[in-house]
Amino acid sequence: MRPILLEIIADMMTTIGHCRHCEIFFDEAGLNKRIYEKESDQYPPDFIQTLERLFNWTQELKRLYKHRLFIRLIDAKSFVGFYKSLRYRIRKYPTFIIEGKETYSGWDKDQLEGLLDKHILKAIPSRHRHLHSSYS
Repeated sequence: MRPILLEIIADMMTTIGHCRHCEIFFDEAGLNKRIYEKESDQYPPDFIQTLERLFNWTQELKRLYKHRLFIRLIDAKSFVGFYKSLRYRIRKYPTFIIEGKETYSGWDKDQLEGLLDKHILKAIPSRHRHLHSSYS
């Protein structure tokens, strides 16, 4: 079964990135932690809490759905985020786009998991559906 694509459009923290080699060097020197701490201090506490909540939720989704879900995080302020916000008429964040077909905005886990389950069941070949439903 091909994994279901879940795109998450949300306001993300903008950080200064480095090339891989510099990243390793800064990590070894202990500089990256200080740089990121200084950058994160520039954001309001409620923004940081929202990011942590979203991070925890994506970790839980990865744990629940394992190989059946491919998660792509998209910054709402990026070109791709702007494009998808226009295309899907997104006005609130976070918004979850499932397989490019359905969107959900908000924090209701049950509603999002219901949409994911619906798309996963659609992705299961019909011969396996009979096996799946007989175990229920």
